[in-house]
Amino acid sequence: MTLETAFQQNWRANGWDDPQQRVLVAVSTGVDSMVLLQLILRLPAAQRPAITVVHVNHQLRQQSQTEAAFLRRWCADRQLPLEVAVWPSDAHPTHGVEAAARAFRYQFFQTQLQQHHAAWVATAHQADEQAETVLLKLMRGGQLDQLTGMAPSRPLAPGRVIHPLLPFTKAQLIAYARAHQIPWYEDATNQALVASRNRVRHEILPQLQAENPQVVAHVNAYAQQLQATLTVANRALDQQLAHIVTDQTSVTGQTALLLAAPVAEQRLLLARLISRSAPGTSVSEAHLTECLQLLANGQRPTGTVAFGQDWAFIKTYDHFQFLQQKNFKEKSVEHFRFMVDLNQWRSVGNGWQIGCFTTEQQPTLSPHETVALTADQLPLMVRPWQAADRLRLATGHHQSVRRALINAKVPQSDRQQQVVLVTATGEVLALLGVKWSVYPPRPHTKNYHIVWKHE
Repeated sequence: MTLETAFQQNWRANGWDDPQQRVLVAVSTGVDSMVLLQLILRLPAAQRPAITVVHVNHQLRQQSQTEAAFLRRWCADRQLPLEVAVWPSDAHPTHGVEAAARAFRYQFFQTQLQQHHAAWVATAHQADEQAETVLLKLMRGGQLDQLTGMAPSRPLAPGRVIHPLLPFTKAQLIAYARAHQIPWYEDATNQALVASRNRVRHEILPQLQAENPQVVAHVNAYAQQLQATLTVANRALDQQLAHIVTDQTSVTGQTALLLAAPVAEQRLLLARLISRSAPGTSVSEAHLTECLQLLANGQRPTGTVAFGQDWAFIKTYDHFQFLQQKNFKEKSVEHFRFMVDLNQWRSVGNGWQIGCFTTEQQPTLSPHETVALTADQLPLMVRPWQAADRLRLATGHHQSVRRALINAKVPQSDRQQQVVLVTATGEVLALLGVKWSVYPPRPHTKNYHIVWKHE
């Protein structure tokens, strides 16, 4: 079977053969991307979408300008639309150039997907690079699903990235380019053994191929088998998580139900929960161990395990959460305070209302707390709680608001957001939504009904 025939079969099998779609093809002028572009152009008209070529001039080497000029002529000769972005050399970081270049490149792809209303952008990653990816993941460590390598397609808002050359080796692509006289430029930076990927490419993988010339095919076959196995396993894990997780929005689960699973399954369930909630987040065995030890530690009712990019695993008494903290931090209530006007509702936020009503104006069918107040205790005020705030107990003793929050098992991350209802003379009538003070009957008072309810 020729490379063209195999490419067309793979193209149809992945559902990319829609001539009505507008798409992008990323071309660097290296052999892989030049062959990819040629193979797409040679698709039958009924399978070939409308193409725009996209190219990034990274200005990382002297030949960058030559390559960009070559590609402009090549596309003009074939009446192919071309979009070029330049990554200015003065924007290059001192360290992490490879990662920064990739970030710039994919941001450009996203912009072009949006401007051209394109369904996807095709990149020229091939089988050797797939094997390199799997070997790099194996050496660096991590979760099992990372050993599956690159998927044929993945999301890239507002479309997708596709990898049509993953089934084909570098040698096949070079042979095709030579047979069809396709010009290309060698990337000189690929020969410098600076990045770990290049060491795998030029040293480790050739040594493995010397032992077995089919090593690339074998590594990729294992990755495909692993992906199929994980698909089945994840389906079973998701069914178990459906009983453990009580809230999908903030990813909240019940600790007891997770710990009830066999120890080996606990790790799998937790890893699946994290990867499902934050794809791409780095999860080590040490992370999983720390999370499970925290959950099992009865002496630590609350605690946090930090992950990358502000993600965190949080234990709060009998529940746990996995969330990106910067997305869940509430606005500060430091300056949040207002008076409660008689016989009027006042919104407190988060869907809650408070009202102080005389007995004549008591709303019907509303749960309420009756308090006896003197004239000098009005008006009432809602404000953030303070360290010195205390609630009066039925015994006449007092309890700090802080202790009331702890006893009520209010998560530590939520405690600073709590508010209290206080009198004009400074007594704390209630830690709203948590606990009320108890005051005995007194002379010269009048009863008022305090209603705290959800809007």
